[in-house]
Amino acid sequence: MVFITLMFYSCEKDTVIRYDVSLDAEFDIPSGLNTIETHYFIIRNVPTFYKQSADNRGVDTSSILNVLASKGLIASKFQDLDFDFVERISVYAISQKDPTLKREMYYLDIVPLTTGTQLRMLSSTTELKKILSEELIDIEVRLNLRKFTTTLIRARLSFGYAVI
Repeated sequence: MVFITLMFYSCEKDTVIRYDVSLDAEFDIPSGLNTIETHYFIIRNVPTFYKQSADNRGVDTSSILNVLASKGLIASKFQDLDFDFVERISVYAISQKDPTLKREMYYLDIVPLTTGTQLRMLSSTTELKKILSEELIDIEVRLNLRKFTTTLIRARLSFGYAVI
């Protein structure tokens, strides 16, 4: 009986998303990367359009409760490239005001061999308001590979955030 009561009270109303913001950033994956190390790519000065997006929708930024990662995918900018060479990926948002403030936005612990030309990632449930409320942030992409890269890849990270 106590268990059923706890379950009843732990149910929350569905989270209402006020709006979603879509962004992108580009980075290069060089050829010759090995399968042993984790490879780090820092994308500097990525605009979030946090205040501008809120103003365009008539939302007072002080009323925003939370910001969560929505969609995240990586694709090659110019080549029709299969991302089966990636074994694991994670993407972090980094505050420019406090570089020690870093939060995971997206991840995929086991990339399927049949991933195709777009590497779709899972969104983390981390609260991102403190970082994404800055107008410019840095993004860190971490890759573990299952095979060597044979060519330079100009990659595009398409991502977004949901404002609650």
